[in-house]
Amino acid sequence: MRVPSPLRPIVAALAFAGACARPEERPAPDPEADFRARLGREWALERLGAQEIPPPPPGTPRDTPGRDLVPGRRPTLRFSAEPPGAGGRSFCNGYGSPYELRGDSLRFTEIVSSAVGCDSPDSLETRFFRALRGTRRFALDSARLVLLAEDGTRLLTFVPAGAGSAAPSP
Repeated sequence: MRVPSPLRPIVAALAFAGACARPEERPAPDPEADFRARLGREWALERLGAQEIPPPPPGTPRDTPGRDLVPGRRPTLRFSAEPPGAGGRSFCNGYGSPYELRGDSLRFTEIVSSAVGCDSPDSLETRFFRALRGTRRFALDSARLVLLAEDGTRLLTFVPAGAGSAAPSP
Protein backbone atom coordinates (compact mmCIF):
# COMPACT_ATOMS: atom_id res chain seq x y z
CA MET A 1 0.00 0.00 0.00
CA ARG A 2 1.31 3.39 -0.94
CA VAL A 3 0.98 6.06 1.77
CA PRO A 4 0.32 9.61 0.49
CA SER A 5 3.25 11.98 1.11
CA PRO A 6 1.55 14.20 3.71
CA LEU A 7 0.70 11.15 5.88
CA ARG A 8 4.14 9.53 5.77
CA PRO A 9 5.52 11.33 8.87
CA ILE A 10 2.42 10.36 10.86
CA VAL A 11 2.61 6.72 9.75
CA ALA A 12 6.32 6.64 10.58
CA ALA A 13 5.69 8.16 14.03
CA LEU A 14 2.96 5.61 14.75
CA ALA A 15 5.20 2.75 13.62
CA PHE A 16 8.04 4.06 15.83
CA ALA A 17 5.69 4.43 18.82
CA GLY A 18 4.44 0.88 18.28
CA ALA A 19 7.99 -0.47 18.18
CA CYS A 20 8.88 1.32 21.40
CA ALA A 21 5.75 0.30 23.28
CA ARG A 22 6.25 -2.25 26.01
CA PRO A 23 4.95 -5.67 25.14
CA GLU A 24 1.81 -6.61 26.99
CA GLU A 25 2.94 -7.39 30.51
CA ARG A 26 2.15 -10.90 31.64
CA PRO A 27 1.90 -11.81 35.28
CA ALA A 28 5.08 -13.36 36.60
CA PRO A 29 4.80 -17.13 37.13
CA ASP A 30 3.94 -18.07 40.69
CA PRO A 31 5.52 -21.49 41.39
CA GLU A 32 4.04 -21.68 44.87
CA ALA A 33 0.48 -21.14 43.57
CA ASP A 34 1.07 -23.76 40.84
CA PHE A 35 2.33 -26.18 43.49
CA ARG A 36 -0.63 -25.54 45.80
CA ALA A 37 -3.05 -26.07 42.89
CA ARG A 38 -1.76 -29.66 42.66
CA LEU A 39 -2.01 -30.55 46.35
CA GLY A 40 -3.59 -33.97 46.74
CA ARG A 41 -2.31 -35.27 43.39
CA GLU A 42 -0.37 -38.51 43.59
CA TRP A 43 2.97 -38.48 41.77
CA ALA A 44 4.93 -41.58 40.69
CA LEU A 45 8.72 -41.60 40.54
CA GLU A 46 10.03 -41.59 36.96
CA ARG A 47 13.74 -40.86 37.57
CA LEU A 48 16.04 -41.10 40.57
CA GLY A 49 18.83 -38.74 39.53
CA ALA A 50 19.77 -39.92 36.04
CA GLN A 51 18.39 -43.43 36.57
CA GLU A 52 15.04 -44.21 34.96
CA ILE A 53 12.56 -46.02 37.18
CA PRO A 54 10.40 -48.10 34.85
CA PRO A 55 6.67 -48.39 35.41
CA PRO A 56 5.44 -51.68 36.81
CA PRO A 57 4.55 -54.34 34.27
CA PRO A 58 0.89 -54.59 33.27
CA GLY A 59 -1.08 -56.66 35.73
CA THR A 60 1.04 -55.66 38.76
CA PRO A 61 -1.40 -55.57 41.68
CA ARG A 62 -2.09 -52.37 43.55
CA ASP A 63 -0.72 -51.71 47.01
CA THR A 64 -3.20 -52.53 49.75
CA PRO A 65 -3.37 -49.96 52.58
CA GLY A 66 -2.20 -51.45 55.86
CA ARG A 67 -0.40 -54.36 54.19
CA ASP A 68 3.03 -54.92 52.71
CA LEU A 69 3.77 -52.88 49.61
CA VAL A 70 3.76 -54.71 46.29
CA PRO A 71 7.31 -55.13 44.92
CA GLY A 72 8.04 -53.55 41.55
CA ARG A 73 5.78 -50.52 41.92
CA ARG A 74 7.15 -47.01 41.55
CA PRO A 75 7.58 -44.89 44.67
CA THR A 76 4.90 -42.25 45.10
CA LEU A 77 4.57 -38.80 46.62
CA ARG A 78 1.47 -36.84 47.59
CA PHE A 79 1.36 -33.40 49.25
CA SER A 80 -1.38 -32.14 51.58
CA ALA A 81 -2.13 -28.61 52.76
CA GLU A 82 -2.98 -28.52 56.46
CA PRO A 83 -0.81 -29.37 58.16
CA PRO A 84 1.72 -29.26 55.33
CA GLY A 85 2.70 -32.89 54.87
CA ALA A 86 3.94 -35.20 52.16
CA GLY A 87 4.26 -38.93 51.92
CA GLY A 88 3.66 -42.09 50.01
CA ARG A 89 5.49 -45.30 49.30
CA SER A 90 9.20 -45.62 48.72
CA PHE A 91 10.69 -48.72 47.14
CA CYS A 92 9.69 -50.89 50.10
CA ASN A 93 8.41 -48.62 52.89
CA GLY A 94 5.66 -46.14 53.57
CA TYR A 95 6.98 -42.69 54.53
CA GLY A 96 5.92 -39.18 55.42
CA SER A 97 7.32 -35.78 56.27
CA PRO A 98 6.22 -32.25 57.00
CA TYR A 99 7.45 -29.82 54.33
CA GLU A 100 8.24 -26.13 54.01
CA LEU A 101 7.23 -24.26 50.85
CA ARG A 102 8.18 -20.69 49.87
CA GLY A 103 8.10 -19.68 46.21
CA ASP A 104 10.01 -22.44 44.41
CA SER A 105 11.82 -23.45 47.62
CA LEU A 106 10.82 -26.84 49.05
CA ARG A 107 12.26 -28.77 52.00
CA PHE A 108 11.23 -31.97 53.69
CA THR A 109 11.80 -31.34 57.39
CA GLU A 110 11.59 -34.74 59.11
CA ILE A 111 11.23 -37.88 57.01
CA VAL A 112 9.91 -40.93 58.86
CA SER A 113 9.28 -44.33 57.33
CA SER A 114 8.26 -47.85 58.21
CA ALA A 115 11.16 -50.11 59.03
CA VAL A 116 11.34 -52.76 56.34
CA GLY A 117 15.03 -53.64 56.01
CA CYS A 118 15.74 -52.87 52.37
CA ASP A 119 18.10 -49.96 52.73
CA SER A 120 21.70 -51.02 52.17
CA PRO A 121 24.14 -48.09 51.79
CA ASP A 122 23.57 -47.71 48.04
CA SER A 123 20.10 -49.23 47.60
CA LEU A 124 17.41 -47.43 45.63
CA GLU A 125 15.61 -46.98 48.96
CA THR A 126 18.58 -45.22 50.56
CA ARG A 127 19.17 -43.05 47.48
CA PHE A 128 15.47 -42.11 47.33
CA PHE A 129 15.43 -40.89 50.94
CA ARG A 130 18.80 -39.15 50.49
CA ALA A 131 17.33 -37.25 47.52
CA LEU A 132 14.24 -36.24 49.50
CA ARG A 133 16.47 -34.95 52.32
CA GLY A 134 18.58 -33.03 49.77
CA THR A 135 15.61 -31.33 48.11
CA ARG A 136 15.79 -27.53 48.23
CA ARG A 137 13.72 -26.44 45.22
CA PHE A 138 11.18 -27.76 42.76
CA ALA A 139 10.19 -27.26 39.14
CA LEU A 140 6.67 -28.06 38.03
CA ASP A 141 4.82 -28.18 34.74
CA SER A 142 1.73 -29.99 33.51
CA ALA A 143 3.61 -33.28 33.07
CA ARG A 144 6.31 -33.42 35.77
CA LEU A 145 7.35 -32.48 39.26
CA VAL A 146 11.13 -32.25 39.59
CA LEU A 147 12.80 -32.00 42.99
CA LEU A 148 16.12 -30.19 42.85
CA ALA A 149 19.22 -29.80 45.00
CA GLU A 150 20.47 -26.34 45.99
CA ASP A 151 22.76 -26.28 42.94
CA GLY A 152 19.91 -27.19 40.54
CA THR A 153 20.84 -30.87 40.18
CA ARG A 154 17.77 -32.99 39.41
CA LEU A 155 17.31 -35.36 42.31
CA LEU A 156 13.85 -36.88 41.69
CA THR A 157 11.48 -36.60 38.75
CA PHE A 158 7.83 -37.52 39.23
CA VAL A 159 4.93 -37.87 36.79
CA PRO A 160 1.25 -37.98 37.71
CA ALA A 161 0.52 -41.47 39.02
CA GLY A 162 -1.05 -43.53 36.28
CA ALA A 163 0.73 -41.59 33.49
CA GLY A 164 2.45 -44.28 31.43
CA SER A 165 2.21 -46.77 34.25
CA ALA A 166 -0.20 -49.16 35.86
CA ALA A 167 -3.19 -47.69 37.64
CA PRO A 168 -2.28 -45.65 40.72
CA SER A 169 -2.56 -47.25 44.08
CA PRO A 170 -5.69 -46.37 46.07
